Amino acid sequence: MHCEQVFHYAGIGQQMHQEVIEKYPEDVKEEASHLTDWILEITRRYPDRIHFRVIDPTSLEGFLLCLRYWVRRYPTFIVNGRKVFVGSDQDHLECVLQTYLKERPVGTATISRNELDDEGS
Repeated sequence: MHCEQVFHYAGIGQQMHQEVIEKYPEDVKEEASHLTDWILEITRRYPDRIHFRVIDPTSLEGFLLCLRYWVRRYPTFIVNGRKVFVGSDQDHLECVLQTYLKERPVGTATISRNELDDEGS
């Protein structure tokens, strides 16, 4: 069981999550909000074709993925097992997604996004 699940069942998960979020600088919170809104928009437009996974690079899974894909800056988008985009330029990422969807008319594109505050980048 993941530690976040334990915190959730103990009734302290949301409070701890909110306290962590409040410590981030305003510009980081604003960028995260814009990216979240954009991800929600994309998943509404392509509900059966694109799936996003947000992975915290400070988790074990995130750390291993950062090593595997040589991720040094965030956010990083990985499409179908290939690192294809680093940054938050939504227009550019939209072009990447459109190209991928044209190449794969049937099936689901899986997008992973690693996210961390900009202190380490």
